[in-house]
Amino acid sequence: MKSLGRSFVVAMGMCLSAGAAVAAYPERPIRLIVPFAPGGVADATARLIAMELSSSLGQSVIVENRAGGAAIIGTSAVAKAAPDGYTLLLGSTNISTNPALYKKLPYDTDKDLAPVALAVVVPGVIVTHPSVPARNMSELAAYARKHPDKLSYASVGIGSFSHLAVERLGQQMSISMVHVPYKGYAPAVMSVMSGESDLLISDLQGALSYVKSGKLNALAVTGVKRLDVLPDVPTAQEQGIKQYEAVGWLGVMAPRGTPPEIIARLNAEINKAMGKPDTAKRYVEQGSETFNGGPDAFQRFLDDNRKGWEQVIRAANIRVDEP
Repeated sequence: MKSLGRSFVVAMGMCLSAGAAVAAYPERPIRLIVPFAPGGVADATARLIAMELSSSLGQSVIVENRAGGAAIIGTSAVAKAAPDGYTLLLGSTNISTNPALYKKLPYDTDKDLAPVALAVVVPGVIVTHPSVPARNMSELAAYARKHPDKLSYASVGIGSFSHLAVERLGQQMSISMVHVPYKGYAPAVMSVMSGESDLLISDLQGALSYVKSGKLNALAVTGVKRLDVLPDVPTAQEQGIKQYEAVGWLGVMAPRGTPPEIIARLNAEINKAMGKPDTAKRYVEQGSETFNGGPDAFQRFLDDNRKGWEQVIRAANIRVDEP
């Protein structure tokens, strides 16, 4: 009985200590790991979140870029970190696609990572070189069926969003195009502008100025609603491709096992930051949309997003070399 009593006291002490640690969180700087190089939407979003969290939490939130391996290097670092709220990940669409693209990953997405807050949803824009004889999706489908594999499409690499989004499009429209991967959005966009490639699904930032100048034609938006900055460009769904949706995303994740109280606090602060009118307006102008929801809503989004991309990847039999 004495032994049981001592064990009970020790257990209670550990629980009280853990509770006190959560209540005092954060007591030291937090790292927000971005699995991409500096620059671009992901890095900018991470720095915005870090700045807002630093202010609201009263501790520095340091952005650490760990690029490489289709986001696998940075993601692995967070997956293996202590689940204490001091190491976070700026997750992206790679979280949804990598499990199907790679035979083996150095982490288990479901067991090692927990959703904190979905921050931004990023639809794409289907753009073509002006010489392509199509001004809408019906004309594109008709031309592609009449000239199998004559059209080519650029991407930023095998397994990238820009690759998989076109694969999904081809599967749903029953058309085939030749894939031409590039290293980055800039050369991919330039390849379409020069006529080297015919089509690209790009984020709005990479294509907007060229669409407005007439150097690229915008055929459709890949999200479920039109973009405020391109109000005359209909969605693919509006043009008869009823099941088609292809969106990227950015959100904060933590090592699985992070106390729910810490996740709830981070979620509330990130939602508050992304929900500020000026911030939301800025993302709308970039063709994106900020998201406001709890960790459970983020988990449901992840499950649906991952299932959809897995179907595309398996149907196209896409595999990427081991990281």
